Amino acid sequence: MSHQSHSTHESTSPSTARRGTDGPTRRRTLAGFGLLAGSSVAVSACGTGGDSSSDTSDIDPNNPVDIAATSDVPEGGAIKVSSDGVTAVVAQPSPGQYKAYSSSCTHQGCSVTVQDTTITCPCHSSTFSIQDGSVQGGPAPKPLSQYKVTVDGGRITLS
Repeated sequence: MSHQSHSTHESTSPSTARRGTDGPTRRRTLAGFGLLAGSSVAVSACGTGGDSSSDTSDIDPNNPVDIAATSDVPEGGAIKVSSDGVTAVVAQPSPGQYKAYSSSCTHQGCSVTVQDTTITCPCHSSTFSIQDGSVQGGPAPKPLSQYKVTVDGGRITLS
């Protein structure tokens, strides 16, 4: 019975011994291509740094979206809600005044979070005002896009 041994380490062939570390090996070349491919995916996932925010044009004006009850939105605060494929930050900056903003940060399109009176992007720490969606800090280049808000019968509708 013959036993063959399979080695997982590289052997040094005369061509590799001659080459030494002066030139790239096939393994290094393939690894480099793998790193390049992986980095392009990572860069594209981060966005372009331009206007990556949701344009709020994703709502058909002929079909407004019922997003929340007025009683769900705290006075002086905001909530993040989703309905009919739309996710928005709905705020009540002063009693009876409702505003709604895109949930996508204007820096690189990350989904923002809401904590009491602050709209924050967890990706790069941009912060936005619940008063008007303006940038309060961080790398975001412009305010959050606003939706048109209609309040009727205790319901908030976006268009």
